[in-house]
Amino acid sequence: MNTLCKKAGVRYFRFHPLRHAGASLMDSINIPLAEIQGILGHENRKTTEGYIHTTRGRSVEVMRAFEKALKSNI
Repeated sequence: MNTLCKKAGVRYFRFHPLRHAGASLMDSINIPLAEIQGILGHENRKTTEGYIHTTRGRSVEVMRAFEKALKSNI
């Protein structure tokens, strides 16, 4: 991945944290846990729960910060 990022001229990143961000975003818009579990391909519900970092009540604030971070790091 490091080589690909260098070739693309972007800061190094890993895809795995995007799975956590996606799961958290889906949770913040009330996608049922079973659906998130299916999308992520987890057999165990507890695994999916570990991916979700609750942002309820702060969704807009959190997503704005996330978008700002993405823009400044690309």
